[in-house]
Amino acid sequence: MKTNNTIKEKEQIPLNQLERMNEIMTLSWKIFCSQFTNHRHEINKEAPFQHHFAQVIRTVGELYSIGKDELFKVDLESKVEDLKAKGKHKYVDVTCEFSNGVKCAIELKFKLRRQGAQNSARLNIYQDIEALESAVKEKGFDVGKFYFITDDHTYVNSSNGQFGITFPLQNEHKSEPNTDFGGDVIEKTHAGNVTVHLIDSYSFNWEKSGACNYDFPNTNILTEWYFLELTISK
Repeated sequence: MKTNNTIKEKEQIPLNQLERMNEIMTLSWKIFCSQFTNHRHEINKEAPFQHHFAQVIRTVGELYSIGKDELFKVDLESKVEDLKAKGKHKYVDVTCEFSNGVKCAIELKFKLRRQGAQNSARLNIYQDIEALESAVKEKGFDVGKFYFITDDHTYVNSSNGQFGITFPLQNEHKSEPNTDFGGDVIEKTHAGNVTVHLIDSYSFNWEKSGACNYDFPNTNILTEWYFLELTISK
């Protein structure tokens, strides 16, 4: 007796390039963070973070190029004309794209506890998000990604300092849409009256690695690492 079994559709990489780009970034971030916490590469500042993460994105992106004539391109320090990034350079850390298709703009931050300058870092993070919004909403990019790695738990916790209140980053914080950040608090620190305007709302949901001896592989000094990923959409 015959049975009418339903055959499951074979799972494949999506044809839609935006879906593929999001999958590329999700998988690339997972791979990079795994390599980072397991000491595959020595990363103690932003430049090697940028270099090695771009390598991972390039490799994964090429695997996700499924069309006969489809190419995947990755560039570092791409100049974007008239990018809205007040007080900052007009270059995006990493860009990637399918040939004649979807483009992604990526900004990176890497801050060690011993480096200090947390106030400047908070302002720069909000400026990076503003720049990514400009790239996505005004400059032809289809999606933006912001990534931050730190061993400093003070970014993850709520802060009573002026900059911590003005540029909050704590875990589970959700920013208000269509809001100006900065203004008076920047002026009081003699850094100039800088205002960052964010169009969309962002949820700061952190992840962390288990304690590992990343900085001191031959000692018992343990470090916890914190990871933040934000997506900027049209």
